[in-house]
Amino acid sequence: MRSQHTASAQVLDEIMYALDATSIVAITDRRGILTHVNDRFCEISQYSREELLGHTHNIINSGRHPKEFFKEMWRVIGRGEVWKNEICNRAKDGSEYWVDTTVIPLLDERGKPERYVSIRTEETQRHEAEEQVRRLAYYDSVTGLVNRESMLRTIDSVFAVGAGAGFHAFVSVSVDELSVVNDAFGFEAGDRLLLESARRLSDADMSGVNIGRIGSNTFGLLLPDLGSDCLAAAVACRALIDRVLEALSGPMELAPGVLVDASASVGYVVWTGTAIGAEPVRAGETRCPANDYIVSDDPHEVVKCSEIARKRVRREGGTHRVRQFEQRMLHEARDRVRLISELHRGIERGELRLFAQPIVDRERRVIGEEGLIRWFSSALGTVAPADFIPLAEQTGAIVEIGEWVLDQACRTLSDWSVDPALTDLTFSVNLSERQLRVDGFGERVSEIIDRHGVRPDRLTLELTESVLHTDLDRTVGLLGALRRQGVKSSLDDFGTGYSSLSYLQQLPVQQLKIDRSFVSSVVEDAQAAAIAETIVWLGRAFNLQIVAEGVETEGQFAKLREIGVDAFQGYLFGRPRPIGEMILTA
Repeated sequence: MRSQHTASAQVLDEIMYALDATSIVAITDRRGILTHVNDRFCEISQYSREELLGHTHNIINSGRHPKEFFKEMWRVIGRGEVWKNEICNRAKDGSEYWVDTTVIPLLDERGKPERYVSIRTEETQRHEAEEQVRRLAYYDSVTGLVNRESMLRTIDSVFAVGAGAGFHAFVSVSVDELSVVNDAFGFEAGDRLLLESARRLSDADMSGVNIGRIGSNTFGLLLPDLGSDCLAAAVACRALIDRVLEALSGPMELAPGVLVDASASVGYVVWTGTAIGAEPVRAGETRCPANDYIVSDDPHEVVKCSEIARKRVRREGGTHRVRQFEQRMLHEARDRVRLISELHRGIERGELRLFAQPIVDRERRVIGEEGLIRWFSSALGTVAPADFIPLAEQTGAIVEIGEWVLDQACRTLSDWSVDPALTDLTFSVNLSERQLRVDGFGERVSEIIDRHGVRPDRLTLELTESVLHTDLDRTVGLLGALRRQGVKSSLDDFGTGYSSLSYLQQLPVQQLKIDRSFVSSVVEDAQAAAIAETIVWLGRAFNLQIVAEGVETEGQFAKLREIGVDAFQGYLFGRPRPIGEMILTA
């Protein structure tokens, strides 16, 4: 019997030796008082054996786990069962470490726990790796804010039991200068712009608001639990937006000598959920029109609606770029997607047509034509240029359309060249900003001209002032190169921009076109007449031809002739017609 006991003790010693070499081992009495710790326990906890023995494990408690965590452990081991879990402990120097823990009860002759053996293996590196993965998955590396996925999870948590019954708001905020800063100063400067914007948002009075980065240049702000009054929720949201705009507006220094005058576009949505166990807000139970809020349990829908509002207000521009989502925007967005899809199909099917409108001189003689694009969709019918041209600009389809227009214009000029009566007529086409930004655009224009064998001086490229605001130097260089080849250029809608005069000295244009908004009231409005006369005076100073657009009455024609306009275009002289039809005499 004694030899058997000795053998058992030897086996136990061998087991303990093996554990000592690989694991953190501690033995406590039934009250949890430490009676034995191995060297590995002392090493990782940074406490000496003397400091540990006689104490409970509370000496290394990190405080990370709730009391219920340890109560459950004691319930399990008190029944004589083995307990396993991961525990975060705190070393003597305050650092934390994670251990995979197994607690084994040693039972007495009555089957009751007499001692407990704790066997631990360190898992700190794995936990740090997991934490890093979590940060990559749920936090933005540039700003340190939560990312889109984390924000969606937070919105989803609002739909917990009973939480979705009231109103909430979500705000999307874009830092509008980011793409310009990236292009001009590099992505490092762009990251500094984002970081400074995030800092300003975090430093503003945002109590109870969740802030995250949900897009490349967009922050998201969640305002949960705004109460049962929709109007009050909207007011609270607008008050927050005022603070956001104040924080993100004004100069931001990104580097020595790099100062950006920042601005933001804001879209927001007020919503209520249909939480389990809570009655949702129904139409008629709130003072808000149904168009002013949405009912949804889908976080993606909430963010999407705020983004629709933000993108809408950014497209519209202006100084105060804030827009609340309305239900009709969703329908408009869907119509917009359909229109974009049909436009691409329409281009492939050859549904675009080039029309032309005559330009006449002071004696009503036709001196040229302006090409105007029209779309006759087999699915949508006739689509107005104002409806599809902006979409073509935004999607990039305008580049393909613009090249087709250039080709049709030069083909028309080639056809006219065989008729002595038409050989000196000019043809004008509108250029978009997208076309001007395409590498090799000037060379492409020359190639099309050469292919059709037309005189370059018969082609006029029309551009609006808005094209000049992004990269004036590049535009001046491109127009200058085309001018040296003989191609003319015209500044369209002159007088509607805010900085036209500063461009006239630099731009190699040969023509100014007075916008129709001045022409329509030139007879009865002395101020409109004065503006038109000033444009004529400027044209004379810079040796430019002046063309008036939108002339519809004899009175307008007479008044514009009186103040010295050189050429005229409008319904008075002819409506746009397919370019294949005979040119009408005015």
